Amino acid sequence: MRISGWGSNNSSDSRKERERSAAFQRRHRIGERVTGRVLKRERSGYAWVDFEGLELLANIQSDPEPGSRLLFQIIRLEPDILLQELHVAQAQGDPLGPAVNLFWATRTRFESASTELRKVLSAMPGPEQQRKVVFELRLAEASDLAHEFQLVIKARDAVNALLATRGEGRLDYRPWLLPDALSGEMLTVKRPEPSPAQDQGTAIEETAFSFALPPHGQCEMRLMVSPTTATVRLFLEHTGLAPAFEKILLSFLFSEKSVEFFTPTNLPPEARAGVLAPQLSSGQALPRFARRI
Repeated sequence: MRISGWGSNNSSDSRKERERSAAFQRRHRIGERVTGRVLKRERSGYAWVDFEGLELLANIQSDPEPGSRLLFQIIRLEPDILLQELHVAQAQGDPLGPAVNLFWATRTRFESASTELRKVLSAMPGPEQQRKVVFELRLAEASDLAHEFQLVIKARDAVNALLATRGEGRLDYRPWLLPDALSGEMLTVKRPEPSPAQDQGTAIEETAFSFALPPHGQCEMRLMVSPTTATVRLFLEHTGLAPAFEKILLSFLFSEKSVEFFTPTNLPPEARAGVLAPQLSSGQALPRFARRI
């Protein structure tokens, strides 16, 4: 989907539309997933789309109905904006769809507002808890940013209330975990706690974690985690960047654990919408590893 930048012959309107495009370019980064609500059709193949307060004229091949909420991946920001529509099938009448759409929208707003905070956290590799403390301290000093984060948490909790009735895991959002990552979402399934007679290396959590890490592209991790070890399977948009990915993950996620990485594989195109998207179309449970730690 290409953002045309302007659609009016009126110079004042065109200037405003260019300013909105420039604001979008400043707010977002390549690889990020963003949501937009279709406002109205302009002409064949074109529609006005509201990206969290920025109304832009876009060329959308799918020709969606006004009111539709769409998910996109940012492919390019300069010289013009190019987005790829990520097709997410949502079951008709399922309340999980609107709940997930709200989570995506509030997450986008928070990530756009927290650029400076994420820069601070990205300079703090090591244990997650240290970054979380700094994150909470900075929010305590910035009421507007704290409000945006609470909206994300409220939306996350609404999604979890619906997932809990289906036994489909728990959604989590931890922006301090990988500070440079965008569009992060985690689905976790708890296993029973190991008994004293069992090997303490037995996995007690399975997690699917999807995110975009500019400029490395989209990633999905499947993790099996125990108190001391982790097994990680990476699905990458660009598998040639796997060594760089693994170095970042070791610095920020697994600094206190023993980690085994499986050979990375290509991220399927249909997986670029994130780990929540499959829940909307089929309600399928979180995919499982073929082996335990």
